[in-house]
Amino acid sequence: MTNPPAPAEANRSQRILVIDDDPQTTQIVRTWFKRDPYEILSAEDGEKGLSLARRKSPDLILLDLRMPGIDGFAVARQLKSDPKTQATPVIVLTACRDVDAKVEAFAAGTDDYVTKPFQFEEVDARIRSMLRRREMLVGLESTIQELSDTNEQLETLLMVDEKTGLYNFREFRRRLLQEWSRALRYETPLSLVFLDIDDFKKINDTLGHQAGDRVLAEFATLVTGGARANDVAARYGGEEFSVILPHTEMEMALRVAERIRRAVCEFVFLEEDEPVHITVSAGVATYASETGIDSVDELVRAADLALYQAKDEGKDCVVRAERIHTEGAVSKPADLPTRRSPGKPVER
Repeated sequence: MTNPPAPAEANRSQRILVIDDDPQTTQIVRTWFKRDPYEILSAEDGEKGLSLARRKSPDLILLDLRMPGIDGFAVARQLKSDPKTQATPVIVLTACRDVDAKVEAFAAGTDDYVTKPFQFEEVDARIRSMLRRREMLVGLESTIQELSDTNEQLETLLMVDEKTGLYNFREFRRRLLQEWSRALRYETPLSLVFLDIDDFKKINDTLGHQAGDRVLAEFATLVTGGARANDVAARYGGEEFSVILPHTEMEMALRVAERIRRAVCEFVFLEEDEPVHITVSAGVATYASETGIDSVDELVRAADLALYQAKDEGKDCVVRAERIHTEGAVSKPADLPTRRSPGKPVER
């Protein structure tokens, strides 16, 4: 996810929150970092951990999966669906070694996974790497804020959509071509998700365009929260959004899209004024040897057709492009990418 989190409090130590019912884990972390300028916070169960995370805004969370009350999977999902904590990196420290637990943890939005017993040297390296990345993102946010008062603001505006804070279509196109080139060069998979807010026109018609703009901004927050650290989220146009997922196979891309769809379904938009619930449809396509997609245009076309299929299937769902591609619906499209022919609006 390339959109930076909100700046941390000025001149304070970085905070690490340990959510684990085993006090020994917290003690190990405190002992290891006693000479470092880190503030170590702890909570012995999921409910207390969530409360502490919202109040103290930690820079990183170490999370156990098996705890009394709310387990780590549920904690991770709540952290990643809350705008206050969704950008906070979460490293799982757990005794669960089975693949299903690992898959579920990543699907819940966690950023890393370490099994117990562990060598703390490895955990230390992962923690410091995550904290460096977060510090860099916080610094980037600060820099962007400073640029708003200078002539360099124009350069930022050329990349960013002003209503949502995500990348705009121009930057989406540049980054997609860049990632496509990397995928070809290194023979790695590349996935693309298209998202379209269902029945968005009704919001503008009934609540007004200002309310619609606020819904777009809140929706963008959920998209960035559902995406991962290396994914590229953009506003494609109107109520349509996209997420570029480098080095990502179809199954993981489907999980990311479903995580966003579920977060949108559960979120209350315009909560302070005119609370509304909305849904989103998504189409997912992947470039890999078995998909038959051999150009960036076909990747865009496949994701777009999958999105239309999601709309046809009743909305509020995620459709994978293989279903469409194997039926022969993916043809050679025009240059990157025209979603609709002029004069032929499509009601979504």
